[in-house]
Amino acid sequence: MLNSLEFTPNDPLELAEQCLALISAVVRLDEAPIKESLQFILQEKMTALFVALDARCD
Repeated sequence: MLNSLEFTPNDPLELAEQCLALISAVVRLDEAPIKESLQFILQEKMTALFVALDARCD
């Protein structure tokens, strides 16, 4: 089975774009459960972004 939902790209630019899209969605939504879910996803994406950026500095 494909794990396409768990795929996290290593490209910092792509991760940054995903974070911006998630932030935009969180700001615009009124449904608390959906906002909370997106915030958890955003946190995971931001962690992946920092890891990818740190890997580029080494």
